[in-house]
Amino acid sequence: MSKIKMPKSSPNLDMTPMVDLAFLLVTFFMLTAQFRPEEAVAVDTPSSMSQSPIPMTNMMTIVVDTTGKVFWDFTDKGVRIAVLEELGKRVNYTPTQEEKIKFVNAGPIGVPIQDLKALLALETGSERKEFMARHEGIPVDSTDNQLRDWIMTTRNIFWQDAGQNPIVALKADGNTNYSRVAEVIRTFQSPGIMISKFKMITDLEASRM
Repeated sequence: MSKIKMPKSSPNLDMTPMVDLAFLLVTFFMLTAQFRPEEAVAVDTPSSMSQSPIPMTNMMTIVVDTTGKVFWDFTDKGVRIAVLEELGKRVNYTPTQEEKIKFVNAGPIGVPIQDLKALLALETGSERKEFMARHEGIPVDSTDNQLRDWIMTTRNIFWQDAGQNPIVALKADGNTNYSRVAEVIRTFQSPGIMISKFKMITDLEASRM
C-alpha cells in the first residue's frame, strides 16, 4: 500500500499582533524614556535669602527672559503631549508622533499657538531655539493673551487626570522690566484662572550673618 504524501506548503503567519505590539512598545518608550532635554531658556534669576525646595514633578513654570519674552514649561510628559494636542485643535494642527517627542523634549516653549507646527517641523534643537529667538514669546497683551490659553488648558488637563491643580512657578530674569512680570501676574489673577499662590524661582543668596 502506497504512503499518502502530505502536500508541502509554507506556513502562513499572521503578523498583525506583532505590529500592534510594536506600536505599543514605541508609545511606552516615548512616554517613559528619559531623553536629553534641549537647552533651556537662559534666565539670570534674582537672588533671595529664603530657601524653598522646587518640586520636580507636577509643576507648570512660566518663564520671563531678560528681553521680556514669555515661555511655558511643564514637567510631566503626558500632560505636555495633551496640551499640544488640545492647543493644536484651535489652529487645525494635528501633531505627529515625531512632533510630540520633539515637544516633550523641547523645554520651555515661547511661540504663538499658530506657530507650533512650524516650530516642531524643524529637525534640531538649535534650529528650534533660533526659531523661538525670532519670535516675541507667548503673547500676553490684552488683545491676544495666549498665555491665558496655555495656563487654562494645562490646568484643565491636569485636573482631569489628578483631580487637583498643578503647582505653578514664575521664573523671571533679574533684569526683566517689572511691567512684563506684572502682566504675567495679572494673567495669573484673571477671571477663570485666579492663581493667588505660586512659587518664585530665584537663586539662593549667601547669608551675611
